Amino acid sequence: MEDKTTYTIDKSEINQQKMHLIVINRRPQYLHRPQDTVKRGIERQLFQIFRKYGQVH
Repeated sequence: MEDKTTYTIDKSEINQQKMHLIVINRRPQYLHRPQDTVKRGIERQLFQIFRKYGQVH
């Protein structure tokens, strides 16, 4: 069974002289799995990536 992930969306506006920016942040809200479990999975994936590309050739 696959977990459905919803997102919290935050919008901010930055006005600096003639520049007008809208910043949109999407943050996942995990419904069925504890956040610590998700965090550990992401840490493992990042470790594998850094281990793969961090080696000096």
